[in-house]
Amino acid sequence: MAIEDIAGRKTGVRYAGCGEPAVLLHCSLAHSGAWGGVMAALSDRLAMVAIDLPGYGATEFDRALDIQDQACETTIAVLERLDAPAHLIGHSFGATVALRCAIERPELVASLSMYEPVYISLLATANPEAYKQEMLDSEGFSEHLLAGNWQQAAEAFLDRWGSVGGFHVMPEAQQEYMLKTIPLILENTYSVILDRVGPVTLANIGLLDVPCLLMEGARSPEAIKLLNDLIEAALPNVQRRVFQTTGHMGPISHAPEFARVVRAFLFGDDV
Repeated sequence: MAIEDIAGRKTGVRYAGCGEPAVLLHCSLAHSGAWGGVMAALSDRLAMVAIDLPGYGATEFDRALDIQDQACETTIAVLERLDAPAHLIGHSFGATVALRCAIERPELVASLSMYEPVYISLLATANPEAYKQEMLDSEGFSEHLLAGNWQQAAEAFLDRWGSVGGFHVMPEAQQEYMLKTIPLILENTYSVILDRVGPVTLANIGLLDVPCLLMEGARSPEAIKLLNDLIEAALPNVQRRVFQTTGHMGPISHAPEFARVVRAFLFGDDV
């Protein structure tokens, strides 16, 4: 891994592969290394750049600024230095960053592959019942998070978005990293959770004409399917894939399957 100055902040960066350029954006509570399996599987097709998002891995985070604003600024700076429009690949919060960057700078993006972009705020006006239910379903986690009960918050997060009891079977180093980064979930709230009109709306999603791949796990919370229904309906050029045997952490837990789906989307490869 390299540490570079990107958009004025120290940023952790990993490079792999050769071929068409691609930028990979990880989920919350992870870092660029989470893409290891995917990068290995796509290294013959893509020249990949995976960055640590603000506050994760080796990347600095300015708490005075919005975390998604910083993530988008860094991502766009990476895209601008590439020789050609890049394939953007994102997971969860990273997928929301990828979507926003594609909307704001479409000329820098060749395609967009998103696994469960957690723009929960889009449900607020388009499906208020689903939004209300998601707020209820996440209430226990939110209470622990707001109270600073980091371990209880991590356990609740993984029980819902990973696997039940997942925190306790993690290696100690991974537990420590999660406890260190779980407060950053609070920073995501304004960008993707609160009932507000933000920089990404269903209207401007509808203006995005680059090829898009929208993915989800069949075992993910119901809100994800309903949210992807909205995004799919808005996108003019989209394919949708459901991973039947996994949930929210599919790009990590099912990296080979994820990579096969992305290869098929980008290149028509049958592998």
